[in-house]
Amino acid sequence: MKQVVVIGGGHAGIEAAHIAARMGMATTLLTMNLDQIGQMSCNPSIGGVGKGHMVRELDALGGAMGRLIDATGIHFRILNESRGVAVRGPRAQADKVKYRSAARQLLEHLPNLKLRQGMATAILWTEGTRALRGVELLDGSVLSCEAVVVTSGTFLNGRILIGERRLEAGRAGEPASTHLAEQLKALGLRSRRLKTGTSPRLARASIDFSRLEVQPGDDPPRPFSFFSHGIPQPQVPCHIVHTTAETEAIVRENLPKSSLYGGHIEGVGPRYCPSIEDKFVKFPDKGRHQIFVEPESLETEEIYLAGLSTSMPPEVQLRMVRSLPGFEAAEILRPGYAIEYDSFDPLQLRQDLSVEALEGVWFAGQINGTTGYEEAAGQGLLAGINAVRWLREQAPVVLGRDQAYLGVMIDDLVTKGTDEPYRMLTARAEHRLALACDVADARLLAVAREVGALESGELALVEAKIQRREHLRAQCDAAWVTQTSPFGPIAAAAGLRLEAGLALSDLLRRQQMGPAQADACLDLLEGWAGPPQVGWNPAWERDLLLFELRYAPYREREARLLEGHRAWDHVRIPADFRIEHLHGLSKEVLEKLALHRPETLGQASRIPGVTPAAVTLLHLHVNRFTGI
Repeated sequence: MKQVVVIGGGHAGIEAAHIAARMGMATTLLTMNLDQIGQMSCNPSIGGVGKGHMVRELDALGGAMGRLIDATGIHFRILNESRGVAVRGPRAQADKVKYRSAARQLLEHLPNLKLRQGMATAILWTEGTRALRGVELLDGSVLSCEAVVVTSGTFLNGRILIGERRLEAGRAGEPASTHLAEQLKALGLRSRRLKTGTSPRLARASIDFSRLEVQPGDDPPRPFSFFSHGIPQPQVPCHIVHTTAETEAIVRENLPKSSLYGGHIEGVGPRYCPSIEDKFVKFPDKGRHQIFVEPESLETEEIYLAGLSTSMPPEVQLRMVRSLPGFEAAEILRPGYAIEYDSFDPLQLRQDLSVEALEGVWFAGQINGTTGYEEAAGQGLLAGINAVRWLREQAPVVLGRDQAYLGVMIDDLVTKGTDEPYRMLTARAEHRLALACDVADARLLAVAREVGALESGELALVEAKIQRREHLRAQCDAAWVTQTSPFGPIAAAAGLRLEAGLALSDLLRRQQMGPAQADACLDLLEGWAGPPQVGWNPAWERDLLLFELRYAPYREREARLLEGHRAWDHVRIPADFRIEHLHGLSKEVLEKLALHRPETLGQASRIPGVTPAAVTLLHLHVNRFTGI
């Protein structure tokens, strides 16, 4: 029987192992510490703008993260709710103790999956880097397999930095992985050092919460997963505080003591999640910075200060923390730290996340230069899916940029690469009008069927929701509105004078018809709000209906543009096609094509610096090569 081994028990590893096992493949998850599966080393939260979209997409395909956060979340909020359906994103604060426990229990009770504690030291092949035969462990044993997904997180040559102190570690209290990192480099893979960081954890009792701004969660909380029946955990508020002039003075006075500004860090840090040192240095005109005060668990007294990531010495961190209003007597339980680690250039990956130079190997997560639990989980899911499909000699699942934020992320990584930790933002998706997170289950239904990880009842639930939406839209098209119809007084109250009759769908396109007026009209339709159904929220369905009606012309224009883009995405560049000496292309374009090795003309067109004219000429060369 063929086997998949997943190296690493973080968020990428959980998804890779979970999906492979749900697809019926014999799978082993190898991790250094079974008790740390699903550990949240940084902020214990899931989702946000862009990130929340990806969590709902992986849930639609059979992933675990949405279900895990619903089971363990203690604070749920919808971000950007007032800015429209396309860009709002769910976010939840996890009980990190329960999240870790739930993740392990999920995996331990999953058919086809085995858990194994140990450190991977080498990937073994039969012939060079072909015919993969297993993974060697530090104790000398070998896990036999035909495919391996590497989800090593920050452990490859990981180094923790606090002030001038350096500790070889992949995470606080856990050793770094050096053997595997050195093997991958020796095999010729291009690597680079990246950096991330964490904030200090504080004792709850040492904080005066009466001086902080309360940030309540949504009531009722809305689940992440399309298949959750509710949120079982008690909900608690978070809080907000701002840095002060004293905070800034302490940071500036001690910059030379910071690992980052003291010259001790080689790696590049995330632009969109800077340390507090970076915030004061790079944004000198900003008088203060917002810090989120978030509970880590209902079972512990630790509080996380999101937004105060730092690599200052512990004594400086304490002064910084105590400069915040309400934190004058604060006690640090765990200081913040920076961590740098090896990652590998994602331009060395195919679109299915397999490594071009290493047969049977897939990379997912921070090893590919990303940052964030959600980005890692999305890659783990797709790497796991494609490892199984490769073993079964099936075509890989490659999501388009117009299909999913997951597709945007993978295409960005393997086409453009990244020279800093990559974070998902809604601005990265040029087709975001079609990528609303609330319809990810319907949008990816065909892919979910092909993957085969959802149960029949789950597929039926999505299909029923789609049918219900289609019925609602048909009712809106058929319902006729006049001044004397039941809808007439509602339109008049909204300030609309109806000179002639029109369909209810046309009435709802009018901006004067706000949520309350739309609800009043929809309440006149049979079966609009009921019967109850998992995942069916009348308020959200109304918002989705208004969004689709009002943005239909823009969606149609976008669809026409997409047709042209898809034509190039379907033209494959043969693997043995020589790019280096093509006539008519500039040296710069040839260098970029040789570095990125695009698999399709569409991928080539998205490489920065490759012009449409160059892609057209490349198309001619490919046609000549293939004899078309």
